[in-house]
Amino acid sequence: MINILTNTAFILGGITVVGAFLLIVGALVLIRFIIFNVKWSINRIDKMKGSEFETFMKEVYVLLGYSVEQTKISGDQGIDLIVKRFFKKTGIQLKRYSQKVGNSAVQEAAAGKKYYKLDKVCVLTTSYFTQSAKDLAKANGVELLDRDDLQKLLEKAKKKDKK
Repeated sequence: MINILTNTAFILGGITVVGAFLLIVGALVLIRFIIFNVKWSINRIDKMKGSEFETFMKEVYVLLGYSVEQTKISGDQGIDLIVKRFFKKTGIQLKRYSQKVGNSAVQEAAAGKKYYKLDKVCVLTTSYFTQSAKDLAKANGVELLDRDDLQKLLEKAKKKDKK
């Protein structure tokens, strides 16, 4: 009888150890999942400083297969990142704004195109653009990427990051 009780206690103890192990592994997987999804969250980007946003976007474009040059933080002549792919150089003016982005960002990007001898320029923001900025961008060949476009870009990068 004592033998049966000892064996039963050993089996139950083993189940407890296995259960605790599985619980810990499950918790670690859940934590990794949460951290991964927070990394690609637009809400996380909303809390970044401008320089952090620039560095993060550099990582995004690298993940998407571009070679990326980050210009100096101040005096960048209107371009924060220069991305290269398929022998094309694109300058990106980044604006981590909560308000709508106006004409000055478009003007800066247009000026940066000539300064850096770029094929194309765009302004990418965490917000949206004023109608005036849209009109000016159209007249100057500046592509505008707003918050919705940024979220699509993040989704592409997130898929690449999983691989």
